[in-house]
Amino acid sequence: MSANFLSYRRFLFFFSLLPALLCLAGCGTQAQNARKVQSDLTESLRHAQTDPTDVQARQWADRAIAVAPSDPDTYLGSRAPNPNDPIPTLSVALVFSAVGDTPALAEYLTQAVQKFPNDERGYLLLIEAQKQLGQTAAQKAAAAKLVTLFNTKLKTPGTTDIPNTTFSLAQAYFDAGDIPNGSATYKKAIQAYPGEPTPLNNLAYAYAVRGTNLPEALGLAQKAVTLAQKKGEDDITIAGYLDTLGWVQYQQGNYLAAEQNLLEAANALPRLAETRYHLGLVYIAQGKMDAARSELNHAVQLSQGYAAAQQALDTLPKAVATK
Repeated sequence: MSANFLSYRRFLFFFSLLPALLCLAGCGTQAQNARKVQSDLTESLRHAQTDPTDVQARQWADRAIAVAPSDPDTYLGSRAPNPNDPIPTLSVALVFSAVGDTPALAEYLTQAVQKFPNDERGYLLLIEAQKQLGQTAAQKAAAAKLVTLFNTKLKTPGTTDIPNTTFSLAQAYFDAGDIPNGSATYKKAIQAYPGEPTPLNNLAYAYAVRGTNLPEALGLAQKAVTLAQKKGEDDITIAGYLDTLGWVQYQQGNYLAAEQNLLEAANALPRLAETRYHLGLVYIAQGKMDAARSELNHAVQLSQGYAAAQQALDTLPKAVATK
């Protein structure tokens, strides 16, 4: 799975809560501005769910931003949700992620990082959107800024959550094109946190994306899955690691094992376009063109503008009509 996995996992969890969010929005906060933001975002989500191309979805999102233009949570969601109220509030990023409008998501996240350049959340989500849109140069530029942010954060006294910050720094190096520093930072993290599956998974995925160090990547991915299962991680997290394992196996030409792991991941993460794309490529390699077309179409529907999935879909032989 995409190596900024924790960010995606959070959004995937939100998808399952959308009905509750629609009920909660507009009545779960006391401040008038906060209620107005949630009300506007609820309307944005309703329009986007009915028709992702509906311009009113953006209009309502813009209204929400206008209510609280200096609040990054309007764009990105609450940084620290109330532990007594686990249902998160809506955000602009959540609205457009939920409906798979990746171009709109990237545009709003670009606004967010310009307005809030020291908030790493915007960069993390923007980079993932840029990857799917195939915006490599923009992705590298955003990742370079994220490297600076995380390095500064790690040097700042009192910084908490050092492990995840370190994992994110390593991935930011990779996303910026700095492979040596990315690999070295992940390996240091693996040594420093031997019971943590995240750096194992992320380094395996970074290798698999580039088609390098595949025997090492396989061992890392297998160990990540084993550790996650032993730790009793939730099904969504383990599915993300299975996606990585399946992607490594695909790169190695072990298509049957890849299919098995990716199907399990897709069952747990039905709205993750990346897993559908991976599964589509496995089916192409096996000559299962109808299944490949179905998965790639699904990927493109889940994430509009998904460049790699659309390219793979466009190169498939045209379906033959049957009488």
